[in-house]
Formats: sequence, C-alpha cells, structure tokens
Amino acid sequence: MKQISSSQYILGPHCRGETLPPLSKKIIYIDQFALSYMVRALHPEMKATGNSEADYFWLQLYQKLDKLIKMQIIICPQSHFHLAESIVSSFFEPLEAMYQLLSRGFQFPDQSQIKKQQLKESVLNWLGNSTEQKYTMNGSYHTVFNQNINNWLPRTFHYKPTHYSPAYKNELRKSRERIHQQWIREFCLWKEETKIRFEQWKEIFYLSLLKEILSSHPDYRKYINMLPAQPHYNIKLGYFLIESREVIELIHSVLQREGIAREALELNTWHYLQSESFRQIPFLKLYALFYASFARKGGSGQKSPPDRGTTNDLNMLSLLLPYCDAMFIDNQCRSSLEEKDVRDNIDYKTKVFSLNNKEEFLAYLESLEEDFPLEYRKKVEEIYRAKWINTPTQLYK
Repeated sequence: MKQISSSQYILGPHCRGETLPPLSKKIIYIDQFALSYMVRALHPEMKATGNSEADYFWLQLYQKLDKLIKMQIIICPQSHFHLAESIVSSFFEPLEAMYQLLSRGFQFPDQSQIKKQQLKESVLNWLGNSTEQKYTMNGSYHTVFNQNINNWLPRTFHYKPTHYSPAYKNELRKSRERIHQQWIREFCLWKEETKIRFEQWKEIFYLSLLKEILSSHPDYRKYINMLPAQPHYNIKLGYFLIESREVIELIHSVLQREGIAREALELNTWHYLQSESFRQIPFLKLYALFYASFARKGGSGQKSPPDRGTTNDLNMLSLLLPYCDAMFIDNQCRSSLEEKDVRDNIDYKTKVFSLNNKEEFLAYLESLEEDFPLEYRKKVEEIYRAKWINTPTQLYK
C-alpha cells in the first residue's frame, strides 16, 4: 500500500498577532460511500469505478472540497458513522486519511452525546423558562462541537493513523448487525400490515418507544396502562435508538436543576413524555418519519428489507441532518427524505444531494466560492497563497 502523505505547509509569520476576521463556514456532510469513491479515484494502487465519467466526477468533487476547505468556506466533519463503516473496510487507513483531511480534525460528538443534548434542550423548552440557548433547526451546531468550527485553519495536515483493537472492531460489527436484524424483523411485520397508514405507523413508533422508556424504570411502569391503545405488537427499534433508563434520569436532572421539587419529578416527567416537545426532539422525529416511510413501503409490497448500509444511513440522517448546511448521501436515503409525508414534516433548511443530482451538488459548491466576499478572498490568499489553495492536496504518495 502506498504511503499516505502529509501536507507540509504552515502559516507564515506575516499573520502572527493579527486579528483575523470572523468566519461563517458551511458544514457539509459527505457520506461514507462518497469518501470510498474518492479514495478509489485518487489512490494509485486502487481500482476506480472503471467509468471515466464517474471517476472524473469523484476527482472533481475531491478537488472542489479540498479547495473550499483551504479557502475557509466549508468544513466536512467526521462522525462515528464514518468510523463504523470504515473500520470494517479492507482499506481503512486510506479512508481514515480522507475523512481526517476533509474534517481537519473536527468531529461530531458520539451519538449518545448528541441525543442527550437534544433531550436536555427539549425538556428546557417544554418548561419554557430556560435561560440557555434553545434548540434551533439550523444554527445550534456550534453547541455540538468541542472546537470552534469557524477557526482559521493552519496549513499543516498530518495524517494520524488510529489503531483499534480487534475486540472493538468486532463489537462495532455486532452492533450494526443487531440493528439490521431488528429492521429485518420489523420488515416481516410490515408486510403483513397492508392497511396501516403513514401517520398510524408514526404513532405506533412513538407509543412503542414510550412503552420502552416507561418499562425501564420501576416507578413509571404503572403509566404504561395509561398509554393509548395500540396494536398487539411493539416496535423494538427504540431499544437500539436510545438508552431508556438514561432518558428518565436525564429528565430528572434537568427538572431538578430548573427548580422542580423532588416529589414533583415523577408527574412532570410523565407529562413531558406525553408532550409534543418530546415528539419534536429532532433525532426522534426524523427516525419516526423514516420508520413510517419504510413501514408503509413494506406494507405496499416492497420485496426486500433495507440493507445494512441503509439502516446505518437512516440513523446518521436522523442524528446529523439538523446540524448540516448540506449533505451528500446515497440515492435511497435522499429519496426517503423527498417523500411528501416526510418532507412536509421536516422544516430543516439542509440542502440534500446524491448521485441523482450530483451536478447540482458541484454547482452548489461552486456557488459557495462565487459568493465568498471579496475582502475575505483577499485575506485568504494573503495568508495561504493562491498557489497552495489551488493545488489539490496529494493525499496518497
């Protein structure tokens, strides 16, 4: 395998001590499949697609992303989902180098942290007396990163290979497989339920999730009988979606911090779990919409269940969509987002692209460069130099 190179450029002394103007970078999420294609198109020891037009697109995309990152216009954060899919790949190191380069070290927190933050913000909004920043669909992304995404980046990039134990890799594989197997079991259920509508599936999802949460805590099991009647089966995906016991504990901690007395915690928690605020938690709302969409397809005669990649991508979308300005994902997931019943219930401004509209994605990236203010462009070229900005980073020697 060819050696992975490191860019050796550094910020010059002319900008030391200088106050640089504030940036407002766009967050662009690049799905794993696109990273893989870019690696294959660039790496001298790998086979590309064999389609010259397709290979040219992946080279174009890499060069445009690389340039816009150098211009401080965008950042492409890495995520746990990249790791989960890369770590089982036969070319893990080249993939890791690719997402390290495009992210420049910026990462979304792990799934648990994002879910806890969204839950916390939801409880605070439900109380209506929060002094903290409320969750907004686009714009709260600064709160999920442990670094300021709008920092001016150094020119140095060094690939730092990460080493994971066989046990860790095996656990990631098992985790993905458990979730996928549950989707297959759900698919068998959907095929038998041909008359359940989209809204009904969504309601079944929420009620099943509530039952899972209430069952996890002895003090709350009595409330299960107070839930609206639902079909005899329960959706089990909620078990993989959220740590049910932690939900109640986190709600309690937020309520207590906001001044709710200990003896009032249980009733307030029960009321919150029944509220629209709970249902509007972004990752729950999106997952419920995706679930209802796939359940309806299963009941309408779809032959095959979602594959492993799709179930992983749906989890990624439900979690990260609200924090991104744009995403490049696969055709099936974008198609799910474009379904009327899903689209009409999503008010995020995230632009979503896939291979079916890949030229529009390139045009979008081009427009970001064209709209970059002239004074910023001059400052970027002064600091980084036009030659470096316009020369694609050689990632693989």
